[in-house]
Amino acid sequence: MKTEGSRRLDRTDLISTLRTLGLVLTAIVLALLIGAIFVSFVGKNPLEAYYYMIVRPYTTKLGFGEIITKAIPLIIVGVGVAFAAVGGCNNLGGEGQMYVGTLGAILVATSSFGQSLGAFSILFGLLAGALFGAIWGGFAGFMKAYYGSNELIVTIMLNYVALQLIAYLVHGPIMEQGGVNPQSAEVPAVARLPKLISGTRAHVGLFIALACVAVYWFVCRYTQFGYNLRVVGKSPKAAQYAGCNVKRYRFLAMVLAGGFAGLAGAVEIYGVQYRLIEGICEGMGITGMVVALIGCLNPLGLVAASVMMAGLDAGAEKMQISSGVPVTLVDILQGIIVLFILISFSLKVVGARQKKRGGKKA
Repeated sequence: MKTEGSRRLDRTDLISTLRTLGLVLTAIVLALLIGAIFVSFVGKNPLEAYYYMIVRPYTTKLGFGEIITKAIPLIIVGVGVAFAAVGGCNNLGGEGQMYVGTLGAILVATSSFGQSLGAFSILFGLLAGALFGAIWGGFAGFMKAYYGSNELIVTIMLNYVALQLIAYLVHGPIMEQGGVNPQSAEVPAVARLPKLISGTRAHVGLFIALACVAVYWFVCRYTQFGYNLRVVGKSPKAAQYAGCNVKRYRFLAMVLAGGFAGLAGAVEIYGVQYRLIEGICEGMGITGMVVALIGCLNPLGLVAASVMMAGLDAGAEKMQISSGVPVTLVDILQGIIVLFILISFSLKVVGARQKKRGGKKA
């Protein structure tokens, strides 16, 4: 049963989410309008470009399959970023955490132990990916909680460490025997996630992603740990006064963020790539952060934002081929959306501070 404090926090969160949703929708509309101006400047039809980029991917089997494929890791990484944000942390290390997650998954899949397990190696590989990611994220959380380090800087630097680690490994220690390309051995067919839609790359990892969203929703709304995590994120001083170990919860928030990102990397290995290569997770960590931002840290919002970002990515190539508009338009739109959202949040913070100061003067 929820306490009165939990109910008040839920009402506050609902109001804040609805306001943020309005800002996000406004940002998306403005971004599309500005994008249309850019398209017009290059002599192309904005409506035609947006049709191929936004509408067309959802109307074909192959396009819809690609949307699902690209949305799966974004949903899982987005859940990790959301856990960190709820706990008052900022996780820019999703990409690095995904990289080490892919490493954990491939080590299990290509080892003699994993091969002896057959299809059960998928479970152990997913757990290994989540564990590797949790350790990677936990290091940043530990540095923030107990040494006051800026988690943004630490997670960004860890991204580079993970990237170079993978580059070193695929060029040497785990490079496929007899191969000439810098890549690991292939995941056995028995250890791959089944396809969800025949003839596409969509796989049953979608259910894993949705399960992650369900876990996030349940933990944050119906557990004491989730309630404490939210209080720590909103007001560390109040949480400490109430007896919460703020350092511990911040550390665990980053552990969860890394764990989900690592799981996303493992799912990508078992569902799509089937082997470890350089650049396998490029850009996914940042996009996952954007997903959490656009989704307002709301479970359904995370799914909707992931599908939207995946749809834009899936439609970009079709747009370039059919209408002649470069795929970089998608990056421009994403950047503009994030910019408008950040400006809106900044204005909200400034307004709240001014209101607080005015109240004190009165």
